[in-house]
Amino acid sequence: MSTFFSLTAPLFKLSRHRFSDSDLRRFADLVRPCVPPGGRLLDLGGGTGDLGLGVGKALGADVVVTDVTPEMLRRVSAHPSISVRLSAAESLPFPDGHFDGLICSDAFHHFRDQEAAAAEMARVVKPRGCILVFEFRRKLSGRVLVPLEKSLGEPGSFLEPDELQAMFARHGIRGSIVQRGFLTYTFAANRD
Repeated sequence: MSTFFSLTAPLFKLSRHRFSDSDLRRFADLVRPCVPPGGRLLDLGGGTGDLGLGVGKALGADVVVTDVTPEMLRRVSAHPSISVRLSAAESLPFPDGHFDGLICSDAFHHFRDQEAAAAEMARVVKPRGCILVFEFRRKLSGRVLVPLEKSLGEPGSFLEPDELQAMFARHGIRGSIVQRGFLTYTFAANRD
């Protein structure tokens, strides 16, 4: 567990409005083919759960927010369709195929064993379920973020879009980069 995230959890909650309503609808549209109303969505490494709650509301889905930092999970807004679970991405406490879809925003580079996390993502999502990953690009943002993250005790394991896509393909998750920005990208995929 990172001391940095334990101490900064209140600041993350203050930044909950970083996603506009149109962002939330767009993200929901990317997973809507797999997550029906009343379906189950996992917000992996979801911190304070604001993205998961927004997407879940847009879908009419139940959301489970997982994170390794209790201080983050304590700040998840109370809502009938949201629950929290303290868990590392590399060993998720859910049965095989439990979720219709999964979102992971700005967290994959924090996972200490990314191959194990990708395998767990494939395990807990139903066949043909949707997986949506938002991540920073290594070649651009990594020059500043990698040394900063490592100084804070984080792995700082940023992947370029093609590397992330290849890693997920090894675990039966196939998709494409649907948005490529200067610093970030979005990978939308389905589990085999």
